Parts: sequence; structure tokens; C-alpha cells
Amino acid sequence: MKFLEEVRTRLVDRTIDGTTHQVPEPYTVRTPKLPMDKDRAALLGVSGLVLALTLVAIIWSTHSIGTLLGGGVGYAAGVVFDVAWLAVLLLEWMARFDPAKRGFPRKVGWGLALVAAGAIYLEGQLAGGWQMALVGAAVSIVAKVLWWAVFKHIDKDLAPGDAAWVAAEMSKANAKLAIAGARRQAAKAEVAARLELLAAERDLNELAGLDHFAADRNVIKAEQVREHDHASGLPEPALNRANTVREQVEQGPNIAHLARVELKSGASREEAVEAILAKVPAAKQTSVEATVRRERNKLDRTSYR
Repeated sequence: MKFLEEVRTRLVDRTIDGTTHQVPEPYTVRTPKLPMDKDRAALLGVSGLVLALTLVAIIWSTHSIGTLLGGGVGYAAGVVFDVAWLAVLLLEWMARFDPAKRGFPRKVGWGLALVAAGAIYLEGQLAGGWQMALVGAAVSIVAKVLWWAVFKHIDKDLAPGDAAWVAAEMSKANAKLAIAGARRQAAKAEVAARLELLAAERDLNELAGLDHFAADRNVIKAEQVREHDHASGLPEPALNRANTVREQVEQGPNIAHLARVELKSGASREEAVEAILAKVPAAKQTSVEATVRRERNKLDRTSYR
């Protein structure tokens, strides 16, 4: 028996000046060399030879069918005939554990190979007679027969009980895939629904802001009326309060109105705040800043719509 020397790495403790750390240390291990799998090598060799012959068949059929179709683009169409049944071989190999699935691509492959052989036979009849047509058509048939022999060798036939067990396992795996797909679609639908709700709430908030802005405009008109009354010299009606004797109530300036006036005139937020504080020194700066910011947002939403 032959052995191979393999270098591996392990962690070992190493102490220097009283401090210990684990450091990697290489070491050599002798492992037995597995004997060559002659069956696998033979199968690879046969598959390589069949693939080479298949390429020859594809080139031959492409030339023959392309000539039949007039050359040019006809050569590209000729590739379809042999490549089609060659592609079906992959489906047959993927279904090697399932005889039910394996049978359908095998039948389709034989049908496609016969179609390619028929086209080559027709081209041979037109070019040189039935002898040339028969030999040319046999090229694709021989390639298909060789592949059929290879797949008969690698087919994995199972006993009825084992086949039923594999089918049950595949059914369980397919059920998991189906459930995952359904949950993914449900999650996407839920995300879309939540986005729709968020959009609707945003629109409602904007509408509420517009309603509030309309109410503020009504207040502005009332203040304008009172300012006009002051300008006309008419006295402001006094209000009675509890425990007071006709105490005059003074109406303070409307900060929101001043903010809208400043912002509509083109002033920035900082300039509007400074102008309002200059007119109303008793107002709090933080309250004025909040009012200016709110009115700026209302004006922006109105202009956006």
C-alpha cells in the first residue's frame, strides 16, 4: 500500500517570559493513498470519446442541414437539430434516480435525434443519392445510440421499496420548497400592503395640515378685521372675567400670521425669527422658531401640491 505525506497545522502552547499563547505548528501525517478507481476512469474515458464523436456529429449535421437551408443563417439553424437532443441528455442525467422522470427526456431525445437524421437524409438525397443520405443520417443516430448506452450504464435503478422511500423524501423536500415560496409571496404582499397604508397615512397627514392651514387663514382674516377696527379708532369690546370688574383684555399679536407674512416675503427661517422677535420682544425664541418651522412646512406642502 502506498502512503502520502500530508502537512497539517495544529495549535500548541508557547510560553515566553511567563506569557503563554497558542501558536500554529506544522506537522506531517502519513495517509494511505487510495487506489485508482478503474471503473470511474473507464467511464470518464468512454464519456470523453462519445462527447468527441458527438461534436463530429454536430459539425456534420450543421453543415448538411445548413446547406439544405441555403447556407448563411441556415448553418445556425442546423446547430439546433443536434444540440436539442444533446441538451435533453442533461435532463435525463438529472433524473437518473427517478425512472418516471427519466423516461420522458429519453423519448424526447430519440425524437429529436430522428428529426435531425431525417433532415440530414433529405440533404444527402438532394446532394448525392440515397447512399450518401443514409450514411450522413447514421452519424447522428450513432452518436445518440452511444449516449443511450452510456446512460444505461449509469442509470440508478432502485427496488420498489427504495424508490418509494426516495419519492417520499423528494415529496417532503418539494413541500418545503412550496411552503418557502408561498411564505415569500405572502411576505411580499404584506410589505406592499404596509407600504400602501403608510402612503395613505402620509396623505391623510398632509390633508390634515392643509385643513389646519385653511383654519389659520380664517383667523388671519379676523385679525385683519380687528386691525382695521383699531385703525378706525373703534374701541375693542371688553370681556368680563370672574372676580374682576370689566378688565380690559388685550389681544396679543398672532405669531403664526407674522411667520407666514415673513416667509411669503422671501425671508429665511432665521430672518423670520429675528423679525418676529423684533416685533414681539416678549415672545419666547423657542416658540417662535417652532412656529416658523411649522409654517414653513405647511407652505412647502402647499406649493408641492
